[in-house]
Amino acid sequence: MPTACPALPAVLASPCTTANRDDDPNGGNEADGAFERLRRALAEHIRQPEDAMAWSQFLAARQVACGLILKLPRKEPQGLRASEARQLVRELAASGVHDHPLRREDRELIQSAARKGWQGLLAAMLLAPAWQWPEAPLLLDVPDWLRTDYLAWLWAAPQGFCALGDAEAYAGHTLARLEELARWVARCPGAAAEAEVLDGFARQFSAIPLYFSTGSLRRHAELRGRLLRRALGQAEAPPAAPPVPRAGRRLRVGFVSRHFGPQTETFTTLPTFEQLDPERFEVTLFCHETGGSAVEAHCCQQAPGFVVLPGDLEGQLSVLRAAALDVAVFGTNVTAVTNGVLRLALHRVASLQVVNNSSCITSGLEHSDLYVSGDLTETGEAAAHFSERLGLLPGPAHAFNYLAAGPAPARTYQRSELGLPEGAIVFVSAANYFKIIPEMQHAWARLLAAVPGAHLLVHPFNPNWAPRYPIQRFRAGFERVLASHGVAASRLVLSTADLPARADVKALLGLGDVYLDSYPFGGVNSLVDPLELGLPVVAWEGGTMRARMGGALLRALDLPELIAASGEAYHALACRLAMDAAWRGEVAGRIRAKMERVPIFLDALAASEAFGDLIESAYDELVAVGRPAFRAAREPLRAASPPRADAGDPADAAWDRARATLRRSPADPAARQVMGRALLKNGRPGRATAYLLSVLQGEEAQADRWLDVARAFQADGQMQPAIAALEAGLGVDPQSLEGWLLYAELAQAIGSADIAQEAAGVARRLAPDDPRANAYLPVSVPQ
Repeated sequence: MPTACPALPAVLASPCTTANRDDDPNGGNEADGAFERLRRALAEHIRQPEDAMAWSQFLAARQVACGLILKLPRKEPQGLRASEARQLVRELAASGVHDHPLRREDRELIQSAARKGWQGLLAAMLLAPAWQWPEAPLLLDVPDWLRTDYLAWLWAAPQGFCALGDAEAYAGHTLARLEELARWVARCPGAAAEAEVLDGFARQFSAIPLYFSTGSLRRHAELRGRLLRRALGQAEAPPAAPPVPRAGRRLRVGFVSRHFGPQTETFTTLPTFEQLDPERFEVTLFCHETGGSAVEAHCCQQAPGFVVLPGDLEGQLSVLRAAALDVAVFGTNVTAVTNGVLRLALHRVASLQVVNNSSCITSGLEHSDLYVSGDLTETGEAAAHFSERLGLLPGPAHAFNYLAAGPAPARTYQRSELGLPEGAIVFVSAANYFKIIPEMQHAWARLLAAVPGAHLLVHPFNPNWAPRYPIQRFRAGFERVLASHGVAASRLVLSTADLPARADVKALLGLGDVYLDSYPFGGVNSLVDPLELGLPVVAWEGGTMRARMGGALLRALDLPELIAASGEAYHALACRLAMDAAWRGEVAGRIRAKMERVPIFLDALAASEAFGDLIESAYDELVAVGRPAFRAAREPLRAASPPRADAGDPADAAWDRARATLRRSPADPAARQVMGRALLKNGRPGRATAYLLSVLQGEEAQADRWLDVARAFQADGQMQPAIAALEAGLGVDPQSLEGWLLYAELAQAIGSADIAQEAAGVARRLAPDDPRANAYLPVSVPQ
């Protein structure tokens, strides 16, 4: 779900070169040789991560280098050799080698070295990452000259977890270090020191590895938000103006994203604004960059305003504040790394500031007021996971609009070319590399062991998360897990292809029989593809939003039996789908039938209406109770019931009932039909058409619905679409008097008098006494 993953760092740095090294009295030649041998051994291990000899040689070279670091002169902490040792630490921390489990002998060496001053600290930093060394010194105890390097090492994010329990250990380490940094800042160490530390934190800290733990991340996010606010926020922000009641005016809503080009965050944010009612909302899109894509052009067509923000933060804030927004919606992930949208979200730019589902955890930000999720996604205790007020849409948290189907796949795939036997069960997954933590690898290996002959096809290296991946390391680690379960490596097929479009991903996934979701960070965007293919999906659900997103889609399809609540249940469900071909086929048929009827998470009108209703309700409550009380309320916010019209007019009463129904069930066809007819009556044929077309979804056999659509197109001046809709309705019910009369009217309107007479003739035969057909028939001349 996030796109803002830091680029994987370069593995090696260039060796340092210094004049007169041979004259160094402090073991310069020996250190030079040891450090270069370690670099070469590291490069060889990265090239061949599966090679045991390369790993052993790396470990031996690292131990020699540690011994030489311990011998550095105590009185020369900033000398040449110490500087080179610090560079070596940076290289190892960036290489991903620190992700490996810490060996017992290395732990013992760290404990011994840590008692030997700054040399011991550097040696320990060479041996282990901070998150695997709980006893690492507090920031307060680190020498000033080493602080920058220590912070870089402290916040270095793993390239991927390698052992069971690593994700939970990392989350515990990070929370403790965030708490420590908050205490350190509170001690007011001095402006220069604080600026150095917080700047390094803002540049380097990534919350992405936290996503793969199972628990709530609210405290992590709040500490991060507090520290970033101190690092990047304005010293004296202008006071926020009180929100202005919206009675008698449109709500001004701004959607703020890095860009509106083709990316997951665009496809999930677009449905929330593209069909907002223009009589209720004034929508403006704000972005940092523009690319001129077709997706961006479509977004621009759906919003009256499109603004590319200036390059500097102050200019960006000025533009946003000048827009006098009632609501700002941040559509880029603000919970992962420091990016331009996060820098804006640290400030007050609108009366109500909203974080949407592009951020997969709470933002923890002081000025974020509302987090929008869905009632099919969240548990009853979910509000405790969010620092913002939790707002719940009816249905899943996510909706998608991929616009058109896009180009055909660049190629087709055959099982044989990937080494997949034609008759074998093939499990498939497009879960991202980062999500396939060791716990997931073991679960999938156990599944392969339980289903004889089954294979696993994984496509984990998509560019949404990172531009590069440690593919060889991932393969080697996964194959070791398979071997521990007695499963041959040949039963794992790892796709490293750069697939240019969704159609290509679907072409590859189409080789499979059962789709496997990941845990504890499940898929949501990645599940739409297999569902569109009719592939049975196995979801493993937990207690957090990121562990429930896929399950929400399955609930929306009325397929709760595909959701497992534990590892054992996940295993049993996947085994049953693999071994029971009849049930697998029945499930696949139900998925295809549900997807053909446009489920709510692919219904842009439902998404826009539900989102609009929710932010109106949130804004009204904010005005009524004030921001502190609004945010302090722990009861999740839902769209309020609309105000009722004065009693007496049956049409108004029907409108009220329809609006109330749509607040609870935004895709209800009967309520949509009432709304569409009312909008048409009130002179809004364009919006009426959207409602009445949506009523047709899956109900094309009902002639009266085609007739409604034809009338809406007619009122909107779209005669040819009106005729096409009418012909479809008459094909369903050729005896429709109203249909033939309307056909005659439309034909005459476009100058087809002959067709109008033919249609009117049919109408007269159906109802000889109805005089309405006479208007389209020639007047009889007496003999």
